[in-house]
Amino acid sequence: MFPGDFFLLFLLTRICGSHSAKAKKSFSIVNRISRVPVIIVVFLLLLLTWFYLKEHGIHNTGSKSDIHSTILQDMDQYRKLFEVDKQSIDKTEFYDLNLFEGTSTGVTNEEVILMLIPLRNAEDVLPFMFLNMMNMTYPHSLVDVAFLVSDCSSGDSTLATVSDFSLLLQNGTLLTHLQDLEGKYPGCTLPSSFLFKNFMKPGYGESILKAYSPPYHSEFEKPFRTVQIFQKDFGQAVGQGFNDRHDVKVQGIRRKLMGRARNWLLSAALKPYHSWVYWRDADIESSPGSVIQDLMKFRDQGFDVIIPNVWRPLPEFLGNEQPYDLNAWIESDAARELASSLDEDDVIVEGYAEYPTWRVHLAYLRSNEGNPDDIIDLDGVGGVSILARAELFRKGAHFSAFTFENHAETEAFGKMAKKMGFRVGGTPHYTLWHIYEPSVDDLKQMKHYKASENNKQ
Repeated sequence: MFPGDFFLLFLLTRICGSHSAKAKKSFSIVNRISRVPVIIVVFLLLLLTWFYLKEHGIHNTGSKSDIHSTILQDMDQYRKLFEVDKQSIDKTEFYDLNLFEGTSTGVTNEEVILMLIPLRNAEDVLPFMFLNMMNMTYPHSLVDVAFLVSDCSSGDSTLATVSDFSLLLQNGTLLTHLQDLEGKYPGCTLPSSFLFKNFMKPGYGESILKAYSPPYHSEFEKPFRTVQIFQKDFGQAVGQGFNDRHDVKVQGIRRKLMGRARNWLLSAALKPYHSWVYWRDADIESSPGSVIQDLMKFRDQGFDVIIPNVWRPLPEFLGNEQPYDLNAWIESDAARELASSLDEDDVIVEGYAEYPTWRVHLAYLRSNEGNPDDIIDLDGVGGVSILARAELFRKGAHFSAFTFENHAETEAFGKMAKKMGFRVGGTPHYTLWHIYEPSVDDLKQMKHYKASENNKQ
């Protein structure tokens, strides 16, 4: 009962004539009130009480057994809040990040690699890009692959093609599909350089065919651990033609946008269990299948970022071959002096006459007789093929989308990594080959040579 109930009961008792001497003395004021008005007051109080209880939903708590039952139910619900069932355990993950530092023996230690491949207007290179991926001998079950498709031209089918190829890759039927395509359209699964084999040195065409032909190793057709495809545009308006991409006027803007794309891909795909991150361009013509292990072994010498040398084939009339990646270099006094004369936001573009840095480039140190196990310290790195410990990125290293010490993207990443205390290195004589993309002048020259040959006949 509510306290008001006792008061009403007392008034009713007084009205009914239960008057003791003590009560008369204590409640003389009440005794003076006539009984009819009191009855009206009591009725109104009861009516108000009824409306109050109805409005606020307050009910009698019931007997002791009812109260005890309610308490037990509340305690049971409270306990359920802290119960950990099997489903909750499955949704809870714990990672000791000290265990994913990246070692030189990744295969033995079963270290998971994250392979990141940015794509833009890449539909033509996807067939041999996937063949190169399949040719990697690092256990596919330990490799997570992530693509970023961005800023493709209208009508380009990169996103659809990489999606289709990825599904076929993971269900083990991609090789058959590519072989069928090659049978219908000879040369369509080979690097575009193959189209110009008649202008290359003797034996070039045969070497390319051999690189993409059986026998294949045991990992070749095995699916990768996972494949993820991301799509995000960044407003990259610079064309993908050779002359467009390599025009000095657009390099600063282009590099910063490329840095932004790399960072988006990295942040979306990097997981706590990744020990290494392997960045790879789609348009690599040929590379050893063991490239990841071959670069990883230099961790024993204290290197955290390792890149190979990168060259490209050329037609005979241009000298047969040429250094491709000039973004891998050792800093020079001339470059430091040049940087001190530039505005804070200016980007030094390596390999262009407008920026005379006089740096030592990794590419020019290559020798056919050199030891592929040699490695040197670098300051800047190129982005064709980068193997880096995941720890760098967890500690904040990234591909600068702004000017960092007058550099951007991969070159800024190299300088940033060194500034953070990491060791950056490159292999002068261990070489990957990029596809040959003819310039406008090259195409004119080829047309001239072909016309000359026809006239001779």
